[in-house]
Amino acid sequence: MNKRPASVWLYLAFLVNILLFGSSWIFNKLVLEEGAPPIWAAAMRQSIAAVIFLCAFFIRRPVSRLHKKHIVLILLYGIFMMCLAHIFAFLGQQYIYSGLASIVFSFFPLAIVLISAILIPGKEPLTLRKIVGTLVGIAGVTVIFYRGGDLTAGSGTALGVIFVLLSVFFNAVPNVIIKRDGIELDPLTLNTWGMLTGSVLLLISAFAVNGAPDFILTKRMLLAELYLGIFCSAAAFFLYFWLLRHISVFKISLSAYLTPLVAVFLGYVFYDEILSRHHYIGMLLIFAGIFITEIKHYARLLHKKL
Repeated sequence: MNKRPASVWLYLAFLVNILLFGSSWIFNKLVLEEGAPPIWAAAMRQSIAAVIFLCAFFIRRPVSRLHKKHIVLILLYGIFMMCLAHIFAFLGQQYIYSGLASIVFSFFPLAIVLISAILIPGKEPLTLRKIVGTLVGIAGVTVIFYRGGDLTAGSGTALGVIFVLLSVFFNAVPNVIIKRDGIELDPLTLNTWGMLTGSVLLLISAFAVNGAPDFILTKRMLLAELYLGIFCSAAAFFLYFWLLRHISVFKISLSAYLTPLVAVFLGYVFYDEILSRHHYIGMLLIFAGIFITEIKHYARLLHKKL
C-alpha cells in the first residue's frame, strides 16, 4: 500500500498540473500555425514525451509485474489517450481558439460520469442528480454552438467543437478503466509503454495520412513541441497518474474548473483571443453541470472541514 504524501505536495502537484494542461492549448495552436499538420503535431509531441519516459524508465527500472490486464490497460491508454485523443484535439484546434478548445474540454468530468455509469454501474450509477448535471453541461456545449439566432457557430467552429468533444471521450474511457482495474499499476510503467504505443501509432498515422513530413521545422515550432513533449505530456501525465493513485477521480476532475481559465487567459494575452458572450455562458453552464453532478461530494467535504 502506497503511503499518502503530505497534503502540501498533493496541492502543489495539482496546481502545477493545471498550469501545464492549461498552457498546452496555446502551444498546440502555435505548432499548427507554424505549419505542422495536426497528426504530425501530435506525433512529435508524444514522441518527445515517450523518449523522456523511456530514459526515466531505464534509469529507475521500476520493479512491477505486468499481468495480462495491465498490458490491456497500457494498450487502451496508448490507443485512446495518447493517440486518438491527441489527434482529435489537434484537429479541433485547427478551427477554434485555444481558450474555446479548453472550455469544450472542460466537459471531461461529465464524460467521466457517463462512461462510469456504463463501465462501473455498481459503483457509479447514473442518479437523477448526475443526469440533471450532465444535461446542464450538454446545454452549455449547445450554447457554444449558438450564434445569430440558430444553433450553429459556423461549419468550421462546429467541426472544431465536435473534434474536441471526441477527444474528451477518448480521454475519459481509459481514465475510468485504469481507475477501476489498474490502481496498483506503476505510473512510470503505464506512461512509458502507453506513450510509446501512442507515439508509434501516431507516427504510422501521420505517414499514412500526410506522407513524409514536408513542413519546415521552425525554431518556434521546435521550442513549442519541446515544451509540449517535456512538460505538457511527460511531466503533466506523470503527475496526473501519480495524483490518481492518491486522490479520487472526482477531486482531480476539479481541475476542469481551472484549466480553461488558464487557457483563456493565455489565449487573450498572447493571441488576443476574445471569446464571445455565448462562449462564456456555455462555460458557466458546463461548470454548473459539473457542480450539480458532484454537489454531494462538495457537501461531504465541507461537512468534514466543519
